[in-house]
Amino acid sequence: MTSQDYWQMFLETGAPELYLLYNNARKMENSHVPDNSRSCSTGNELS
Repeated sequence: MTSQDYWQMFLETGAPELYLLYNNARKMENSHVPDNSRSCSTGNELS
């Protein structure tokens, strides 16, 4: 589940556990997304 999924469920139910899960998922999503798109080698198909 993504942070948006947890947020939507929180808005629908108001359950505080879902808000905590949303915050945790949001932090994880932000910390696991590399912001160095130029670090790929020249022959890499992703660049």
